Amino acid sequence: MANGVKQSRATRESLEDQLVTVFKKRGYEGATLNQLADATGLSKASLYHHFPGGKAEMAAVLLRRAVARLQKLAFSRLGKSAAPEVRLQQFVDGFSNYAGRGDSQCLVAILAQGSAREVHGESISRQFHDWTTALTSVFEETGAKPRRAERAAADLLGSLYGALLTAALLDDPKHFRRAIKRIKRALPS
Repeated sequence: MANGVKQSRATRESLEDQLVTVFKKRGYEGATLNQLADATGLSKASLYHHFPGGKAEMAAVLLRRAVARLQKLAFSRLGKSAAPEVRLQQFVDGFSNYAGRGDSQCLVAILAQGSAREVHGESISRQFHDWTTALTSVFEETGAKPRRAERAAADLLGSLYGALLTAALLDDPKHFRRAIKRIKRALPS
């Protein structure tokens, strides 16, 4: 039985990986049910069996997964016991790893746009508020006053997401990697 559960979990993860690929390539609006079904090798009916809520449910599941991965790779590093300057550096490294060092887009950012925002925008906004609050606390630990720390947190997220988007627009992951180096140099030391 345990082997069947393992295989089922692996199959579900593989299914979600295939869906993520379509959403990252096409965006929420551009990802049709035909494309999603084709990418998974399932019929539309089978896809609805796994996701009765359709594309909105797929996006919600994938959004939770992306948030959890980003939390694990980047934001969890803010709570470690190292010096705040070190934790900020580790956070940026974790974000870079999450983004495949510029080779992969952030599904959270993709789902924060267009009609997906109508469905998922509130949960994304809450999540970003929580992340900004966590970053603000670490910047305060470096000695920044609360308002300056809040601006620094927002600027850091803006720089990371801006660099990731620009790398995608230029089709040049090296742009992201260069930006990461600049961002890290600009952090408190």
